[in-house]
Amino acid sequence: MSGSAEGPAGGALSSVGVRFNGFGLGARAVAGALCGWLCLAGPAIAQQSPLWSPWSSQPSPARPPFGPSPAPPPLQPPLVLLLDGLGVYVENDYVGVSALSRPLRQQGFRTRSDTHFLNKQVGAVPNVVIGHSLGGSTALRFAGDLVRRGKPAPLVITIDAAPGSPSCPVVRCINIHGPGFPDVRGARNIDAWAAGARFVAHAQLPTHPAVEAMILDLTATYMTQWSSAQASRMPEAGTAAPRPKGG
Repeated sequence: MSGSAEGPAGGALSSVGVRFNGFGLGARAVAGALCGWLCLAGPAIAQQSPLWSPWSSQPSPARPPFGPSPAPPPLQPPLVLLLDGLGVYVENDYVGVSALSRPLRQQGFRTRSDTHFLNKQVGAVPNVVIGHSLGGSTALRFAGDLVRRGKPAPLVITIDAAPGSPSCPVVRCINIHGPGFPDVRGARNIDAWAAGARFVAHAQLPTHPAVEAMILDLTATYMTQWSSAQASRMPEAGTAAPRPKGG
């Protein structure tokens, strides 16, 4: 009796178990196939889609900002360093090379004034150095220091450079001097008296109209060459970028 009762129930349970086992096997087979497909196709999908990639922790590349690129900062005008001589420790319009600040700014330069001690502008990198008397000697030494530090060689102009001054360490070098002041080795030496500043005292030589005109003529030539060099480095406005070959 008990055997006949258990037979049908056991058969029914066995058939249900078989169906559930079959479903489980089928589900595992589907899951395994899906996992295999994702493992094989996932990296390829990740390479094709830059927006989502579970296999990479790298962020998506940044999109370029909208609108035109910001304009580069304006280029600063060239700098002239003016070094006065012994006893001229205040910038003025009457004695020394600091009196050249105003006309040089009118030519478009930036200017800085200092003494032959060079205690204010020791870290400056000027394009032009102008020195008078002991300031001329300092100008020559300062230009040599710039060259040794790998900086661009400045234009050097000295007026009555003091005796015992070193030779000029740069190619563009002019020394304007009156009687009693020696030539500077390596410089183009100009006789101030022969240039029109006859019987002019040493202290007033930098502000004499003939000497000032020579200096401003030299700096105007420098500014013209500098401006032309900067203009040649800038891309022409409205010039289209070259198209790549085959495109």
